[in-house]
Amino acid sequence: MDDRIYDAPVFYTTEDEEDGALRRFIASQHGWDALHSEGEHSYLNLLDDGSFEWTTNLSRGRDSAERYYPNTEELSVHEGNVYFMSKERQRLTVLNQDSMAWTSEESGKKFYGEGSFGGQPDQNIFGPTRKYIYFTEEGSSTPGVYARFGNGTYFTLFQAISGGIHDDDETIGIA
Repeated sequence: MDDRIYDAPVFYTTEDEEDGALRRFIASQHGWDALHSEGEHSYLNLLDDGSFEWTTNLSRGRDSAERYYPNTEELSVHEGNVYFMSKERQRLTVLNQDSMAWTSEESGKKFYGEGSFGGQPDQNIFGPTRKYIYFTEEGSSTPGVYARFGNGTYFTLFQAISGGIHDDDETIGIA
């Protein structure tokens, strides 16, 4: 585990591109100008053995994104884990920063109740109870907002009616 991420502000950015590397910036100072300070820039590199590393090699980060998590948009950090969705692959990836291991699952595969998930998972955030991760969907005829229980079961919070005025809309800005 990299102890610096507990001592300094850490910022993550994603790129909604096929080879869009997930970036991490560890600022060297706190406060208003933290993003403008010196710091460490690195890129996520997922390894085949289920581990990951942060590398300063942008090409390695882009190759990893293209192979494992293309078109990532938005991420959440919860209890030391980083959660993000690959829209193109319809997968949720979780980085355990303590063990430096990663897992991945198909979003919406284990579905409970009414509704369905057929589009691209997008933005995500943990709710106030921290029991669910909420995410939005884009690129379908029935965009909506969905949630995932801690056990990996997904369910619909609301969904547009197919053939309605919201065809091909995008639900965004979950907060």
